[in-house]
Amino acid sequence: MGQEKMKKETYGMKLDNLMNGIRTVGQDLDFLCSLIEYPVEEYQIPDAVEYSHAVVALMNQLTYMTCDIDINNLTEDGELVILTKEQVQTLSVLSDAAEEALESLRECGISVINN
Repeated sequence: MGQEKMKKETYGMKLDNLMNGIRTVGQDLDFLCSLIEYPVEEYQIPDAVEYSHAVVALMNQLTYMTCDIDINNLTEDGELVILTKEQVQTLSVLSDAAEEALESLRECGISVINN
């Protein structure tokens, strides 16, 4: 009996979109970290748990985007990063988790959108 090779589904994501996502998540994370490193009166952290949850969610998302996605695995034209179905699903889960955490933080009065 011959051995069948399983073909993994692959998807393409614009390299520019991935790089913009990395930049945006990094800026959001930098802003949140600056609230602790350089505290100012107008940005008091009303809920340390929600704040920590948001920082961890963004860090998880940024780490995955920068460490687990091979930006050298590109299409021939160099415009698309090739992703597996699992990577697409993981990106979606991490993005949703970060957005939920940031929404909870907005409800406490801290918004990365305004900064």
